[in-house]
Amino acid sequence: MADTKSAERRKKVIFGLFEPKTPMRPIIDRLNEMKFPAGTVEISSAVPILAQPVGVGWGRLHLFHVTMIAGAIGLLFGILLAGGTALLYPLRTGGKPIVSPSIVGIISYEMMMLFAIVTTFVTMAVQIVRSRRAGVGCDPRIDEGFIGISVRLDREDPRSGTIRDLFQEAGAVEVETE
Repeated sequence: MADTKSAERRKKVIFGLFEPKTPMRPIIDRLNEMKFPAGTVEISSAVPILAQPVGVGWGRLHLFHVTMIAGAIGLLFGILLAGGTALLYPLRTGGKPIVSPSIVGIISYEMMMLFAIVTTFVTMAVQIVRSRRAGVGCDPRIDEGFIGISVRLDREDPRSGTIRDLFQEAGAVEVETE
């Protein structure tokens, strides 16, 4: 735990803010040539750019997949709960336990929705907390159409000057180091 916090303290973030009409492809290509690890370069934009969704860099966690997996787990849990309960505590009628498919279906559907909704909410909360801990503040100009690029790297990394120069050469409105 302490190692994670001290590692985060050794990091700094270089943030460049660009006008909406600035071509992003050359900047992204230059950053890719510098071979940063995954998740260190984040693009913030109100509109999708480069055919990528808004909020690129929030990690490789896709909310759609999390919701589908949680729903499947909830469905399985509902089937086991309703069907298992009927099999474990049978009301025997004519020598057979009663397992009503409609009751099992309703409980399974409700459990699927419960798991999917709760997991989606928790995942979104975790993503919001992670993005706030990333050290990149939210610039209100991004909502107005500006594009922000932030690069997180070690304080001793010699590429920081190169990144600042790249952002300024590309026409950044503002370059900050946090």
